[in-house]
Amino acid sequence: MASGYLQLFNFDRMLKPTALGIALISMALSASAQITVTSSQMPKANDTFRYVTAAAVNYSSLTSITGANRFWVFPQASSPVTQLDEYKSSLKTPYAFYFFNTVGKLVSENVGLGQFQLEDVYQFYSSNATSYRIEGIGFKISLVPAPMAGNYQQEDVVFRFPLEYQDRDSTPFRVKVSLPLVGAYQQSGYRITEVLGYGKVVVVTDTLECLMVRSDIIGSDTIETQFTKFGFPSHRVEYRWLSLEHHSPVAEITGTEVGGMFVPAQARYLNLEPKQSGGGGGGGGGGSTAVEGPHSFSQLCYPNPTQNRLNLHESVESVEVYALDGRQMEFTRTGEGIRFDWPSGVYFIKLITADGSKSVQKVLVR
Repeated sequence: MASGYLQLFNFDRMLKPTALGIALISMALSASAQITVTSSQMPKANDTFRYVTAAAVNYSSLTSITGANRFWVFPQASSPVTQLDEYKSSLKTPYAFYFFNTVGKLVSENVGLGQFQLEDVYQFYSSNATSYRIEGIGFKISLVPAPMAGNYQQEDVVFRFPLEYQDRDSTPFRVKVSLPLVGAYQQSGYRITEVLGYGKVVVVTDTLECLMVRSDIIGSDTIETQFTKFGFPSHRVEYRWLSLEHHSPVAEITGTEVGGMFVPAQARYLNLEPKQSGGGGGGGGGGSTAVEGPHSFSQLCYPNPTQNRLNLHESVESVEVYALDGRQMEFTRTGEGIRFDWPSGVYFIKLITADGSKSVQKVLVR
């Protein structure tokens, strides 16, 4: 191994690396690099994130892409619905009396539990150099007008830091809250978190270095009264793509585990504001083609469907193509466009034009 590296340098020139050596070393480092997520990437008080939610079936295949140096592509949803995540200082929530030095997030306006219903359900988070965790919950129920809350007897550790590829962690959690006139409400179980991959995630037109993390939350919600005790077992699954640029996952796919199979329920990705060229409104629009420039996708790249070639507009400077399983595809750039020999199927093609405009769209190869 050492002799191979020595051959990349010209020692007759005062040990300065040759151009070839620099290029090959840079490629090697790029191929093996992975990010490390720390508490700096976790949500803070007053952080607000706008997500685009979409049908999970259109993205669920991304959960099977694992390993090193992988690619995940989240194209723009055809019928986007926006959702706002707000993180507040605990003192600015209805449960300020119960929590201090934590960050609260509204996770549900109502949760049905048999004859009871929880309303305005908040989770409260804290982080330090070693972990990001859920410390408590707050909620209201119709039988008790006053806000109810409780600290976890065993905190729910969401992530341990530093978070890196192939890390795996399993921790139990438990919280029990006394309910006047009712009895008690309890959440308990355990969370298994594993970093399954690293690489690049393409969110509409943005490409980010990321870690892919899966969390299994296996437990139950239980109501206890003086007459009975009944629970609602669950096995929730969360896939998250974490980057260094944002304090929240850039993409998520969530669902349940049934009979050993993951059943997706929701997919969403951060509504990253695109850079506009030549004026125009803000990002996150509802068109099916993500284009920021003077040309439509059909003008930039054609024909579609195709067989073994794609013609490109003269303004296209950069081309990246991904298969549905996240593999980056190889092709030959020609004067007119690109030529390739790919199996029949659907591919995502990312184009960048001379003015910096970006476009990501599906292409069908017959």
